[in-house]
Amino acid sequence: MNQDNQIQEYIVTARKWRPLKFIDVIGQEHITMTLKNAIRLNRKHHAYLFSGPRGIGKTTSARILARALNCSNLIDYEPCNECESCISILEGRSLDVIEIDGASNNSVEDVKKIREYAKFTPVSGKYKIYIIDEVHMLSTSAFNALLKTLEEPPPHMIFIFATTEQHKVPATILSRCQRHNFKRIEIDRISTHLSNIAKAEKINIDEESLITIAKKGDGSMRDAQSIFDQVVAFCGNNIVYTEVSDALHLIDYEFFFRISRAIREKNVNEMFSISNEVITKGYDILECIGGLLEHFRNLLVIKVSENKTLIERSSSAIEKLEEEASFFSKADILRILNHIASAEQSLRYSPQPRIKFELALSQLASMDSAVEIATILDFLNNSKGDSGVLSSKVQQNYPIVQTNSPKTEKKILNEPVESYSSGKFNTVSEKQAKANTSRNSLDKEILESGWVGFLSKYGNKDTGFYMLNHGELVSPIFFNGEIILETNEQFIFELFNKRTHDLEKLLSEFYSGDVHAKFSFGKSKQNDTKVDSGKPIDSVESVQGLEILGKPETKATKHNDNFSEPDNSDKTPIEQAIIDMFNAKEI
Repeated sequence: MNQDNQIQEYIVTARKWRPLKFIDVIGQEHITMTLKNAIRLNRKHHAYLFSGPRGIGKTTSARILARALNCSNLIDYEPCNECESCISILEGRSLDVIEIDGASNNSVEDVKKIREYAKFTPVSGKYKIYIIDEVHMLSTSAFNALLKTLEEPPPHMIFIFATTEQHKVPATILSRCQRHNFKRIEIDRISTHLSNIAKAEKINIDEESLITIAKKGDGSMRDAQSIFDQVVAFCGNNIVYTEVSDALHLIDYEFFFRISRAIREKNVNEMFSISNEVITKGYDILECIGGLLEHFRNLLVIKVSENKTLIERSSSAIEKLEEEASFFSKADILRILNHIASAEQSLRYSPQPRIKFELALSQLASMDSAVEIATILDFLNNSKGDSGVLSSKVQQNYPIVQTNSPKTEKKILNEPVESYSSGKFNTVSEKQAKANTSRNSLDKEILESGWVGFLSKYGNKDTGFYMLNHGELVSPIFFNGEIILETNEQFIFELFNKRTHDLEKLLSEFYSGDVHAKFSFGKSKQNDTKVDSGKPIDSVESVQGLEILGKPETKATKHNDNFSEPDNSDKTPIEQAIIDMFNAKEI
């Protein structure tokens, strides 16, 4: 018996927590303040039109305004909700406030009844108020019948119209009303209000679940409260995000991190697994593409802005986004966003959406890193500074050397050095140096004698190592089991340094042994003096005159910034190499 009483007494959240005062209306302060001031200054209009999307407080505000106009005990120009007038309106038995539905009372006869009743004075309140919901559903004849009364109503008569489609209301009606446009409610306002409701109802819910429900409400407080009731019915009084995803059949946000991880790892096989999972679990493909678009949009926001409020995720999710964004450059994210947007457009009308979806994901995983054209132009003009080719994560591991002046800058090392890696000489112990030289690796004479054959086989456009054939740009130094490639050109260093692993694969395949490769920015004079490089350098004299930051002055620096007539005989080696590689033409 008690259980039956509990079921009967249950009231849905949207009704139970309906605002009773102007101050309780969420997200519409620009309207509630105007209405309160109108009451305070006694500047009440005879007809109001409330317009806006569903579930944002139009009808609720109309009822609050009706109670405030007839309340006998206003508190700060808010209805007291305790006097006889307020209570009768709340209980729906007031003869002075009449609420009708425009969809079911849309004929001329219904409007004629309103005109007849408008002649009678209020029974107990100050005004006779008509609230017409969905007023755009009235017929054209009904609107015309209402015009005269609406233009010159009795002094005790007030109309309050509410509509979700203002454009369907005739202009003759609009011009006779004071219009108030309600806006969608922000996600953080909805999630905060739901959090307060959950605390009052003694329901535990995490931040990610609140934001998910608020986003699903799409700016409507009523929709969000209905979804909240659905989630509570599924999860009980302890709500976590994983269960919310199951209740609403949403794609878990971790799913999009898997896709971005597969993109940066170029894992096409993982993309097919993800696509199959989307199909087998019954997710909507367009919803998945839309979520992926939002995911990379959030990564772009982190990359270009410090305003985290632009991201509609929980604080823990934002931390994961910041970590993921470090693996991508801004240019890469923009290319990915454009590709996803194109895929979304083609999927809308595709007869085979699964294949289109798999193709889009596979192409994303096969994309190379972007190299901005400004980087090449900056290099050709010998401008200094970080070119931005590498992502921020790679730049942390391989910092780009930056000159302090246009002139060539030299740095002399005055300390003993025993190993050479990543373009730097690092001090190590004698024991470690002997271990390095005695490791099982190919002899430096073998590497040096086979270098020409390696270039003829792999130094081409197909492998991407075409510029290794230009000895004036890249100079090799051979050690036992290791080749160090020196260059004075910053562009080449940035281009190849991140592909060291690919080069080592080709070297090991060609020499049939373990060969390590490193790129060094700044060419040492050791290469010209032909010091015995079969073992690591172990003396100060062998590194005297090493140019760490040197950049040779090219003829490009002597040119003006403006373009001039092409001169085939006046090209730097790097310009000629780019022309050969990309079949470029001078303009």
